[in-house]
Amino acid sequence: MPVKITLNWSKLFGYENWADSNIPESAGVYVYLVRQNDSSIKMRYVGICDNLRTRCQDHMGNSEENECIKTNLAKYAWDFRYALVPIQADREDAEQALYDKYKPECNKVRPNGSGRKVPIEIEGL
Repeated sequence: MPVKITLNWSKLFGYENWADSNIPESAGVYVYLVRQNDSSIKMRYVGICDNLRTRCQDHMGNSEENECIKTNLAKYAWDFRYALVPIQADREDAEQALYDKYKPECNKVRPNGSGRKVPIEIEGL
């Protein structure tokens, strides 16, 4: 039976409340979206992690190494959004699917995925 992954997205956590304690300490897929000057929204980064709250805090801290993320977060109003995905292979495949669909400029390389080639449903992003 084929595996299907459905991503159900959280509410938006904006720059004004990124440290919100409602971001869980759970595994998942996350995206950074920026509100550009023309009011459009564009995905700038997609990632996966074992602890969403910690990873979000890492990106916002002084130790962020991705210059593209630092530049975009300083230049634009932005939002953070996540989907809980407890299985590592599912996270890897979801990250790859999001990258392939949106081509976020702050991801330096295409994620490898798990190699399973499973269908991904992306809802409400």
